Amino acid sequence: MKTFAVLLCLVVAGAAFEETMKTILKSPRSTLQLYKQFKAKEHLKFSSKEDRKRFRQFKKSAKLVADLNEHSNTVKYAVNFFSTMSKAEKAQYTGLNITGHFAHKPKLSAGLQSAPASKLWTEDKAVTKVQNQGGCGSCWSFGAIAGLETRYKVFSGKLRKFAEQEYLDCVYEGTANGCDGGWPDDCYTYSKNKRAGQLSSQVSYPYKETDGTCKFGTNALIAYRISGFTEVGGTEAENIAALAQGSLSVAFEVTDNSQQYSSGIMKDTTCSGSPNHAVAAVGYTPEYVLAKNSWGDAWGEGGFIRFARNHHNCGLFQYSSYPSLTGTGYADTNAEDAAADYTPGDNSSSDTSGGGSSTCVDLAIDCDAWMCEYDSLKSIMQEWCQKTCGYCTDGGSSGECASGTIRCSDGVCRHEHMC
Repeated sequence: MKTFAVLLCLVVAGAAFEETMKTILKSPRSTLQLYKQFKAKEHLKFSSKEDRKRFRQFKKSAKLVADLNEHSNTVKYAVNFFSTMSKAEKAQYTGLNITGHFAHKPKLSAGLQSAPASKLWTEDKAVTKVQNQGGCGSCWSFGAIAGLETRYKVFSGKLRKFAEQEYLDCVYEGTANGCDGGWPDDCYTYSKNKRAGQLSSQVSYPYKETDGTCKFGTNALIAYRISGFTEVGGTEAENIAALAQGSLSVAFEVTDNSQQYSSGIMKDTTCSGSPNHAVAAVGYTPEYVLAKNSWGDAWGEGGFIRFARNHHNCGLFQYSSYPSLTGTGYADTNAEDAAADYTPGDNSSSDTSGGGSSTCVDLAIDCDAWMCEYDSLKSIMQEWCQKTCGYCTDGGSSGECASGTIRCSDGVCRHEHMC
């Protein structure tokens, strides 16, 4: 009976999605209304000619999202700020320059069996808040910084928000524009060779989303300095062992699928090239590796993404590294910077309102609050997204059902054919 119930839930979930986004896309009027609501949510304004081009791209992205969700039971995809962008515009949100670098060979180092089954540095308040690199290919500086911050916290006891902008301005000064891409390890080498192991705080050297003139803010590496970096062997086991000791700078290949990621455990099978984006691994469980991205907290799970264990994850374990830290003899006595508030499954774009009863549920996997507002979509959202759109009454167990629905034997309002 239990197996039958699980299978029934999967069947219903698949059918539910068929009735939401795909139903919307079958109607030109509903698709246009959805696009207008999306633009309002993202604060987008285009000229008439530009708008037609963006609308075509939005429909293409929405179809991809619908197709992906229809065949997925571990991850949710959604339209987001990437959904109206061209391929060239999307590429600006990456920035890893892999030229001259090669995948790390396995080192089969000692200590692989000593790693605990799970370690999420977010639970230790050892990960700073997610930022947005914007349309500057500076992911390499964000990956390097996030790979440093947790380790400095482990060593010094203080969480520090370091300056991505110093690396962006200074690492390739006079040779290249940092927004055109870079390599995380070059950041650690810069700090060691050019800054005596130091690095500015972000508050004294804020991020500008453009490569500027190199300067120095207030040094935030007080108790420890950067003395180099360590490459992690190119296996999942070696990455997990290193991650148990602190965050890592890691790289993977971004695809159309991963850019539309919303929540859940990602297992991308569409990558076919080399890693092009740097992020930081900040924890793991037996099921997934947790990574902190630099696309803002409206993307993914509040700016984080969970990658499936025992999967290549588009090169995630091949180019990992972390900075080497050496004590300065000074204590860091300043107040800590703010930590990220992350819970696995969180998604800032979703709003699950409408009552806390377990009988008040969404039947679809793609429900987002911003889709609830247009009258032309109301009947679809009433049927499949009762909890997110607030259509439940008294927790879904009593009261009148929305127009066109009846109360089923389990207390949930649905269209009659779904009871």
